[in-house]
Amino acid sequence: MSIFTRYILSELWRIFGLAVMALTFLLAVGLGAREGLNRGMPPALILRMLPYMIPEILGITTPIAVLLAISQVLGRVSGTNELIAVRSAGLSPMVVVRPAIVFAYFISLFTVWSYDLAATWGRTNVRRVAVEALEEIVYAKLKREKGYESEKFVIKVMGLDGKRLLRPTITIQTDPQQPAMVLRAEQAELFTDVKAGTLTIVCRKPVTEIGDARITVSDTLTQTIPLETPQPSLHRQWLSMAEIPAAVDQLKREVEQLRLYLRSAGASDEQRAAWQAQIGQLEARIRQLQTEPYLRWANGFSCLCFVLLGSPVSMYRRSENFLTNFFLCFLPILIVYYPMLMVAKELTTSGALPPVGYWSANLSIAVPGAFLLYRYCES
Repeated sequence: MSIFTRYILSELWRIFGLAVMALTFLLAVGLGAREGLNRGMPPALILRMLPYMIPEILGITTPIAVLLAISQVLGRVSGTNELIAVRSAGLSPMVVVRPAIVFAYFISLFTVWSYDLAATWGRTNVRRVAVEALEEIVYAKLKREKGYESEKFVIKVMGLDGKRLLRPTITIQTDPQQPAMVLRAEQAELFTDVKAGTLTIVCRKPVTEIGDARITVSDTLTQTIPLETPQPSLHRQWLSMAEIPAAVDQLKREVEQLRLYLRSAGASDEQRAAWQAQIGQLEARIRQLQTEPYLRWANGFSCLCFVLLGSPVSMYRRSENFLTNFFLCFLPILIVYYPMLMVAKELTTSGALPPVGYWSANLSIAVPGAFLLYRYCES
């Protein structure tokens, strides 16, 4: 490896490391605070949740940090006439660009891996922290807002005395097909069992209402609510790419089973319509799962595409002002790449485009960037 190549790589690593740490910290604090506040978490619990958000945040910050590094290093090399010296030595500017492309390739692989890590480790643990701290979250929100609402229960109180809820009204809806249970009591307390995955509500002298029925209990009533599972089953955002083929096969078997039901005699039209709707939902989930690996690879290799565009733009500019270089590179990415990525995501998920359509956004900046790079090196 030549001295010049080591110099380019060391500068890229240094600036990339500083940029990715700064951007990840800022985004982690912003996203972590928002997620924690949405869940009603106190600051200590938000800090517990932040490390598990890092892999997902890296998928956002890494491509931007790579573009910042390229804009700084190649802009400076060009602005200080080092590229003129390279040409004078009879060498192509690709001597400068080639290490940057290799650097971006390995960073792209790292970004793809971070998406997988976010699916298998990050999101799972963020949710686990929220479930484990549910009791603390509920009490904190009740103290602050006199109410707490989730998918399965709603609690409103007149006040708190330590851990005792004063004059609570608790609405429990664990089954959408059944009427809600409403508990009104003088006092109540909450207890969570993380291993069992339940929330227990102990009410003193409650009045229970279920539909039109009304039941009064003179002593205490204990009501247990099953909490949501820490990880959704067969969801694209919670599976690694290695796990997706098995999940697709399982969903396809479910579709085939439903189609067998449809071909069977004796089912009512209403039942057939329900089965057909389930088949449509399962097929949509299959398409989502099948496109997910393409999405992760395309998003990860946006780092390489950003470098292909940023390298010639920074060298053409011949300016050491890396912020100007960065914004000139980022403007077409903002105008072209991100809108095309959203359109590609919608079309591939719906089945209008094959999964490889995700790469159209990458090509929209990689192809012009490669053309500009060729023109610069040949000029």
